[in-house]
Amino acid sequence: MRFGEYYGIQTSKQDTWFDTYLPADTPLSVDPFLIYPDDDELWFGAHNHILDFFRLVFDLVRQSQGNEKSLAWKQAQALLLFPEPAEFCLGLASGNPNGSGAGRGLQQGMLEGVKTALGLGFNNVPHMEMLGLFQGGMGLDRMSDVVCNVLKSFFIEYTQQVARRHNVPMQPFRVRNASWSAEFACWQSREVELPANPFLDKPGPVLLVPKRFLKDIPVVTANGFWRYAWRNHSEELRGNFNYDIARNVDSRQKAKLARQNPDVVAAYLTALEGEEHEPYPVDKDPALRTRWWEAGGQIAARSPLGYVAKDPSEFPQFVDAIIQAFRHGVEHQDEWQMLWHHGVSLPEKKVQALFRSCAKHYCKANDISITGEANAGRGPVDFHFAQGWMARTVVEMKLMSNSKFWDGILAQTPQYAMSEDVNVAFFVAIAYTDEEMAESNLDKIDKAARIASERYGLEIRPVVIDARHKDSASKMKPPQDMRDQLHGDEGELAA
Repeated sequence: MRFGEYYGIQTSKQDTWFDTYLPADTPLSVDPFLIYPDDDELWFGAHNHILDFFRLVFDLVRQSQGNEKSLAWKQAQALLLFPEPAEFCLGLASGNPNGSGAGRGLQQGMLEGVKTALGLGFNNVPHMEMLGLFQGGMGLDRMSDVVCNVLKSFFIEYTQQVARRHNVPMQPFRVRNASWSAEFACWQSREVELPANPFLDKPGPVLLVPKRFLKDIPVVTANGFWRYAWRNHSEELRGNFNYDIARNVDSRQKAKLARQNPDVVAAYLTALEGEEHEPYPVDKDPALRTRWWEAGGQIAARSPLGYVAKDPSEFPQFVDAIIQAFRHGVEHQDEWQMLWHHGVSLPEKKVQALFRSCAKHYCKANDISITGEANAGRGPVDFHFAQGWMARTVVEMKLMSNSKFWDGILAQTPQYAMSEDVNVAFFVAIAYTDEEMAESNLDKIDKAARIASERYGLEIRPVVIDARHKDSASKMKPPQDMRDQLHGDEGELAA
């Protein structure tokens, strides 16, 4: 359920915030480069706020003189610890919104970046991304963690403004890293009034983000810097790097180039400042990153279930009906288009997310529990369906292009079934190519399911979903044997 739906909000043109999906992370992140030029009254000072934060860190590292036991060094270390902010329900991992780590690796990388910058004569950096480039680049989700922590006080105020405008109830929450203190050189947790996210493991707040700040691909990347350097500064760089192999280097070489040429890094970031950077088109959602819940509901609405279990023994048939409804939507109702983006098939996680949404709409209507990525004894099973204890089954879904596809049907699915103590499990294969849909391949899947079923004493039911591009009905032509039959009959009549 989305924030707006849960709180009954009727949006207007004034509402430019991303309507986040509360039960799980959306695979988008906050890109600092989209915040820097923003001239909105609230966000006008955000860039300076980030610069002030890193100026404080630079001062502390300088004061420490490299002594890792000094108070100044320990304060810098603590400031550069950026926990994943669960309040935003964002993250490229697209998992549970409770967050999974404390960012120790990010902390060390940032510290190294600060030391490098100080050694190059910097008292601060014009953009925090420079620190990442000195270390070979920093992923968008990591940059997002930094920005969401450093600017959390801004996001708190923004969310409160939205909540007040729509009379959304707020309650006091103690928010970690709600602000930071230049005077005491530390993070500050504060109790603030915010809307609640009822889908977290324990009660927690929601923080909203303007849609115009969200990206799925970062503006600043190590590869982008590398391309810029060779395109615009190749003559001055030839002495240190072999131009002929410039396009085939690892992150260490890119970091080395950045450290040896900080002026080129600065020029690269300045050049990016002069370019227009578009946020991810949240509303159109061409890559199915934000609207997967609604897309699954669309499939469910167009393919209503024709079967409902009356007792636990019929429960596998009910789950099979859900899988077949999803299959019907993909194969016969043009829903296959949701599994492709600009001619590129969606990855496994995206297809699973679409199926999860479709299945949840069916399950909600029939009081069935569905858990995605549940910890089933010896690893995470893709989907676990249950109605009480007796009516349960598991579903494993894999792309046929997955290198572990056959391990999935022969070993993983049976193990998940045994861990969950269920007698029937489904293995769903997604096919994108003609080769994958070859009859010999389909027969092999059936054979693998029989082998696994006999070996483990349970029933593995395979389902193959044809997700290849489909021609529209108006362009479809009958098979040749049907043509031959038709014209053959006419020939016989003429004779």
